[in-house]
Amino acid sequence: MRYKWLLHRLAVVWLVLLVMLAISASVLPIPDPVDVHVEKILLQPGPHSLAGTDELGRDVLSRLIFAARVSLFITACATTLAVTLGALLGTLAGLLGGAVDRVVAFGVDFFWSVPFIVFVVLVVAVVGVTSITLVLTIGLINWVSSARVFRETAIVLKQEQFIRTARAYGFSDWQVAIHHLLPNLRRTMAAMVAYGAVEVMVLESGLAFLGLGLPAPRPTWGGMLAEGLAYFSSAWWLVVAPAMALTLTLASFQVLAHSFELSGGATNE
Repeated sequence: MRYKWLLHRLAVVWLVLLVMLAISASVLPIPDPVDVHVEKILLQPGPHSLAGTDELGRDVLSRLIFAARVSLFITACATTLAVTLGALLGTLAGLLGGAVDRVVAFGVDFFWSVPFIVFVVLVVAVVGVTSITLVLTIGLINWVSSARVFRETAIVLKQEQFIRTARAYGFSDWQVAIHHLLPNLRRTMAAMVAYGAVEVMVLESGLAFLGLGLPAPRPTWGGMLAEGLAYFSSAWWLVVAPAMALTLTLASFQVLAHSFELSGGATNE
């Protein structure tokens, strides 16, 4: 129990620190992440540069901080879109059943069967790569996980006495969903947000690693990993620094999700 408590607190501390660094990247006088300095190419981590410099002499630490801002923005927006859409559709499908349930189930099966990378390539080819494009693309295809969880939970909860009482008082299905089911799914939603953040960040970093993310010179953790692999034998910090940042962030979201999951899914109110 003490170990789990410590993990939870460490996860919160890391995420708060990461958000503060990402916000401060806009106001603190740190080196510009796109400035090229040929006299500082591939300097090892030290007092002059805490995380070293890359193949163009750019400061790796400043690039990590700016990349955190990009990753957290895309993760927050895409996760909010995916979980909100999945919660509403899944809850309504589980509560109403019938035609609504069949339509939602068809949507889940369709998006589950579409190869994500093919979908992204098509979107990128048509509209190009921007932060908004990535948010919409990832969010609109990643809602299916939340929808399945909320649908199954709603099916169980709608048999509870407090839902039966609300219907007996004449509440419509929409009112029951908004005012009774969703508030009692807040812990489930918190867990899905944390798990969804893991999925979104992995997808965003994977796309950047494959060259389908935000274009250079804007730094992203996945893009930094891809660029650093070519110099790994002589400049290990170019891979280790973004890999550590990504790993710690994903682990923090995972620990928070597990904590929310253990605290219980729904409370009858």
